[in-house]
Amino acid sequence: MRHSINIDGYSYKLRPVTMDDAEFIVSVRLEDKERNKYINAISEDVNDQIKWLNTYFEKTGDYYFVIENKLTLKKEGLIAIYNLEDNKAEWGRWVIRKGSLAAIESVYLIYEVAFNHLNLDELYCKTISDNVSVVSFHDSLSEDKREATIKVKLNNLPYDCVEHFVTHDYFVKELKTILTKKIFLIFQRNFKQYIHGFKFHHIGVATTDIHKEFETYKMLGYSKESDVFEDELQGIRGMFIVADDQPRLELLENLDNSTTLNYWINNKNKMYHFAYYVQNIERALEIFKNNRFKVISPLKKSVYFHKRICFLMLPNTYIIELIEV
Repeated sequence: MRHSINIDGYSYKLRPVTMDDAEFIVSVRLEDKERNKYINAISEDVNDQIKWLNTYFEKTGDYYFVIENKLTLKKEGLIAIYNLEDNKAEWGRWVIRKGSLAAIESVYLIYEVAFNHLNLDELYCKTISDNVSVVSFHDSLSEDKREATIKVKLNNLPYDCVEHFVTHDYFVKELKTILTKKIFLIFQRNFKQYIHGFKFHHIGVATTDIHKEFETYKMLGYSKESDVFEDELQGIRGMFIVADDQPRLELLENLDNSTTLNYWINNKNKMYHFAYYVQNIERALEIFKNNRFKVISPLKKSVYFHKRICFLMLPNTYIIELIEV
């Protein structure tokens, strides 16, 4: 079915399968011989997959997705919803690349599609009983299940299976919270894996006069960490201040004839940016740009750090600074 459902999570997103995914579908489904015992056989010929997709695109009530890593934009799996009837549906065609951490979040996202996009009452999944690891995965989510008389055909042979199901109410009231905690931990692992050495350094504070501003912060226990420095490339004058158990601040003012900070000063928004150390600044830039962060000041050498820095605007218009380690 040609559909237009796209949904983002923390580390992963679902997007509709396209004809350009035919080669990926073949490769990911044939990747693991052990796993292939529990899914229908597939031809190694990409042309056969193209034919199958042409048939799929003509179906109704069949929603097939590619699972993509948001940090790298690489494809890491497949998942689908089909067999819609009586406001219930089955999900499956679930295959994840070896080594990927997408399993839990892809399940969370398919539930979001089912209950928030398709407005279903129930989503169920059939797993061959011998596929112990996947059955255990579903059991770990405390999903309800139906078993005993249920059979499925795999490569034209009948198998006993377990049918786990989740209702809309259970997802909203319990499962969503359980899964959100798990996928946030996975996001942290992914983030550390792809953006090495990401460490908070300071908050930039836009001021009209850094010396007057410092007198106020002294009352909060702040003292000078640096002398005043000037950076003509950025058009600012700055000074770092620190206090016990409080974030480091960079007090900033415009250089003469500079307007760098005018927007924030005029809008009475003192919190100019958050700054972070990164070990590979080019890699970090690539990942953030993949996620709609806009480069507003490209890589340049910092007068203070003697390393390259850059500034990016988040989709919510907040600004971060990256500092090369």
